[in-house]
Amino acid sequence: MRGSGPGGQAVNKTNNCVFLRHLPTGITVKCHLHRLASKNRLEARKILLDKLDVHLNGDQSIAAQTKLLDQKKSTERKRRQSKLLEMKKSWQSREQSEDNAENIK
Repeated sequence: MRGSGPGGQAVNKTNNCVFLRHLPTGITVKCHLHRLASKNRLEARKILLDKLDVHLNGDQSIAAQTKLLDQKKSTERKRRQSKLLEMKKSWQSREQSEDNAENIK
């Protein structure tokens, strides 16, 4: 199958695009990432496997679990940043109040 997209004559004259279809579910994958059809075939199988995992397992799929872990990491990072910022502000206000007390004396 011929690919499409940028690349001009190199893309138009080579048949290295791969199209895979999973018949029971009807999921289709078209892959044209590499110049070699064999690499595209391997890549398309990986993509198809990921899509089937999401289709069959839903929230328990690998992609959903990694997304959930990334969200947890992000919220934890934000919580730590806000805590650090709060500590810095309290320290600065404490330092300013001590400086003001020294200037008054």
